Amino acid sequence: MADADDLWSAVKADYDVDGLVSLTNIRDRGATTIDDSVGTNASQAVINLWPMYAQVSYDPASALHVEVAEMGVIAMLWRRGGAASSIEQVKWEEVFGDRGMVAMIRQTSARGRIAPSSNSGTKTSSETVNGQKVYGWTDKASLPPSADYRPRSVNEDV
Repeated sequence: MADADDLWSAVKADYDVDGLVSLTNIRDRGATTIDDSVGTNASQAVINLWPMYAQVSYDPASALHVEVAEMGVIAMLWRRGGAASSIEQVKWEEVFGDRGMVAMIRQTSARGRIAPSSNSGTKTSSETVNGQKVYGWTDKASLPPSADYRPRSVNEDV
């Protein structure tokens, strides 16, 4: 629970007090003080969910983990019914979604592999343009009919 207390202290240091008052007091709109128990519970919930989304344990010594977890706490408070005009709503997907901040910390897919990236723009499936089939650049059907498909060795004359 010490990590949750430290995380909640970091949230209180970085976010507007009036906004945190309204985010943590969802049942008492007339409240004038921050409900620390609600904030600590939200912080603990983020820490509990962290390993599932990030595939690593929450590290309170990592500035990156703390910064992302702070946004997670705000998203958790909004998700639990809080609202604030002085703190921008942080959507759940921005933090915990497939392309959210926690996923960026992880940098791997659900199978533990780094996701492939490509800027090629080629299409893997064939398509029809003006009634004629058009294939990707690796398809032998897109070569002229007279082309020799036999692989050549390095020393062979053409």
